Amino acid sequence: MDAPRAILVTLLGALLFLSPVVIWVADLSPAWWWPFVAWAGFVAAIAACSRSGRRDP
Repeated sequence: MDAPRAILVTLLGALLFLSPVVIWVADLSPAWWWPFVAWAGFVAAIAACSRSGRRDP
């Protein structure tokens, strides 16, 4: 993964897990599985960024 994509994934993770939106969603009493969905989405974003890079034959 190149540097711009790594920075983008890091910022996405910070936005997803450290933003005030997390506190707001937690106050809404969501279903127990929402944190797992958030982590799965983050892992899927990392996988998509890793796979879309150019590979040498």
